[in-house]
Amino acid sequence: MTPQPPGWIRSGYKKKPQCEVCGFRLKFDSQSKVYHLDGNTQNNYWSNLKTVCANCQIELENKTVTWRPADLVPDF
Repeated sequence: MTPQPPGWIRSGYKKKPQCEVCGFRLKFDSQSKVYHLDGNTQNNYWSNLKTVCANCQIELENKTVTWRPADLVPDF
């Protein structure tokens, strides 16, 4: 059985070409993750999703924010 893609992909959201926190222009898709602003990984409304670069991910992990990383894309 093939794993289902994450909810943010099923909702039609696509990662942005730059970080929505700092503006860093991404060279590789693996340099970013999708984050849920309200912390609810089931809320896949586009207004709740942000593309965040690897550096900003580390900063978010060390701050007290509601943002949570989305499910990863399965490696087929």
